[in-house]
Amino acid sequence: MQKTIKRRRQRRSIDSFLVLLFLLISFSIPAQTTIQCDYEITPAISAITNPIFKPGDTICLMAGLRGPLYLKNLIGTSGNPIVIINKGGQSIIDSDLSYGLKFADSKNVVVSGGGERNIEYGILLRQVTNGSGLDISNRSSDFEVERLEISNTKTSGIVAKTEPNCIYLADRNNFTMFNIKIHNNYIHHTGNEGMYIGSSFFLGQYLSACDSFQFPHIIDGVEIYNNRVEFTGWDGIQVGSALYNCNIHDNYIYKDSRAEQSYQMSGIIINTGSSCNVYNNRIIDGKGTGILNQGSGGQKFFNNLIVNAGKDYYPEDQVLTQQFGIFSKYTYNQPPNSSFQFYNNTIINPKSDGIRFWNSPSENNRFINNLIINPGAYNYYKYLGSVNFQASDSYIHNYLDASVISASFNNIFERSTKAQFFADTLNYDYHLTKYSPAVNFGYDLSSYGITFDIDNYSRPFEYYFDIGASELQILTPVNSISNPNEQLILSPNPGAEFLYLNLSLDKFQYLDLMLVSIDGKLIKIIKNELYQKGENIKQISIGFLPKAEYVLVLYNQTNRFIQKFQKL
Repeated sequence: MQKTIKRRRQRRSIDSFLVLLFLLISFSIPAQTTIQCDYEITPAISAITNPIFKPGDTICLMAGLRGPLYLKNLIGTSGNPIVIINKGGQSIIDSDLSYGLKFADSKNVVVSGGGERNIEYGILLRQVTNGSGLDISNRSSDFEVERLEISNTKTSGIVAKTEPNCIYLADRNNFTMFNIKIHNNYIHHTGNEGMYIGSSFFLGQYLSACDSFQFPHIIDGVEIYNNRVEFTGWDGIQVGSALYNCNIHDNYIYKDSRAEQSYQMSGIIINTGSSCNVYNNRIIDGKGTGILNQGSGGQKFFNNLIVNAGKDYYPEDQVLTQQFGIFSKYTYNQPPNSSFQFYNNTIINPKSDGIRFWNSPSENNRFINNLIINPGAYNYYKYLGSVNFQASDSYIHNYLDASVISASFNNIFERSTKAQFFADTLNYDYHLTKYSPAVNFGYDLSSYGITFDIDNYSRPFEYYFDIGASELQILTPVNSISNPNEQLILSPNPGAEFLYLNLSLDKFQYLDLMLVSIDGKLIKIIKNELYQKGENIKQISIGFLPKAEYVLVLYNQTNRFIQKFQKL
């Protein structure tokens, strides 16, 4: 299930059928109606501390209302994890303790709410009046969490860390947490963070109880994706001490930082001792900064859509109560060769700067293909600010040392969204239309690993990158092909499982092949195939497509061959 940046080449779904297909093949625990249980945990059980569970066992969390649940010493293996999954309906937890569901001293565990096809979140932590929803602590490691709904917590929705203390040997020399994967969950109305993953005290902390200064453990392997996080009191997603293999992507974060707690206000925060790539996230209408980075460098921030970051946080005060689209700042001296890369982000109406950059110990930092609209500090810098500030600094504000930026180009900086021809700004749809000046004017970042957009469509769509988070996918003309190319013949048409492509050419050519929906959305692309002089016959699989009308396109920089076909 591990997804790397390089492997995410194409969009995962094109309509409701393919969305369902993606869900079924991507979850570690497929949704099903009959779960084969090795053990059952009934609602009357509140704790299991000396289990007889073995690797590969499926433990069923039986449906119904229960109180808090404490599980200890669950030990699976990487190939055979212990699975905790709901059965018989939704399992609902109400708790008046400091946790709803807690794991201690456990390893290689999957927690899944995917036990029933017709229930999206089969485990509901409905209310935790004195603490966090899901707690993965006490030297626990190697966890996957999916399809949980967590709401109404006093503190955080999910906590995954073990802070050093005077009892457990959980400091950096004695413990490392591995492989924390959290996806397809719905977390909302939390008192503090939506997720609190890893320690925020990477540089160490003094423990007065045992008169010692200790460093927290690091995390090697974090992936947080496809989650909805809404109405958090503090940060939406916080990750700290995640030094290796950290990716946060494809999350939707709405209205973070409602409590207006200073230093706890962001949609996503990468804390000290972390090196996380942050991409394909939508962060909408938060009171805090969209993305706050205090990481160690070597990071990419790309394809993020950030709208109205901090805009309703003391809107009348642009000086002292600043919030940014993205704020990257150092909290300790990064390695000399560390770099920060900001590619293809769309940032709309941030309260202060679009991107504020304060990482003077770093080098080789790049800002390319970003689309930043209407930063709130523009007029302040223009009319009231220091003579050292220009109004244009409000788009990308390099706070201390201009020499650390090695590349900043192909960005669009504008005061109004109107000139960008977005699809529907009233409904937060910032996809580009074909009239946008961002289309086909981006820099090709394929060599930097940017090969998809915020919707996981291929980037570039044809030959040129677009600017901003989305890549225009409309192929023109698709909807009105009145004169298809006679050289290209598809048969059988209509077809069910395969098409045979017959194309006659007058010379050797390399062509790209695209399957496109009738409304212009890219489904599949095969790049740079050689077609011979004379007759070419190729078999094209279409069995995976839903029944509908499609377009097949063969093209290169000089030629384009188009034909419609019907999938039976």
